[in-house]
Amino acid sequence: MMHPHWYSASPDVQRKLISLFILSLASNSPSTLPASPTSPSALFNTELQYTRSPHDLAAVLRWGLRHVQLEGDFFGTGSSSEPWKWYKNFSEAERAASHPPSAFSQFLTPQIPPAHLRLLLATLEIVSSLAAHSDYSGVSGSKVSKLLGLWLLTARRAEENDDWPAFYARWERAGRILEHLFLAQIRYVRPSQLTNSYLTAVQR
Repeated sequence: MMHPHWYSASPDVQRKLISLFILSLASNSPSTLPASPTSPSALFNTELQYTRSPHDLAAVLRWGLRHVQLEGDFFGTGSSSEPWKWYKNFSEAERAASHPPSAFSQFLTPQIPPAHLRLLLATLEIVSSLAAHSDYSGVSGSKVSKLLGLWLLTARRAEENDDWPAFYARWERAGRILEHLFLAQIRYVRPSQLTNSYLTAVQR
């Protein structure tokens, strides 16, 4: 379900994280000297370390994804009449091949532009990191995927004459698609690269 505010979420923490992140971007410059403890990047990393709520982190991720401008009108190959063509092609090819571990690289990556693929991989890496701590947070990788799907996989998050049922249906579909991609990537990663806590988290 969609939740505007979780009991553990803090708008103040979210705004602080976003502000420190923006300041850290502005201050990043090549240097051989270690970062000062009071530098924007160090302060941002410290704040991340002490932020305990995954809902705050998810809110900051959604903020970042809302400000990403995708190249073109679709996340992958698509058209105005079939915007999810790239996912349909991947899903059908994966099913026809009996869901091989290589499906993510074999069938999905050719459907997505390189820049979008890098964004997807970076996001899934964050989702995986959060999933590895689901015993503490209570938030699995599948739940995070559903929260971020619409903001990552669509170039247009709202449509003209949108009503709540139409928006929710689009939000839910995009979330389930990202969850599928997350699980497909897990199958692609060698088991030896996964920690026991991570395996436990993603199997929930």
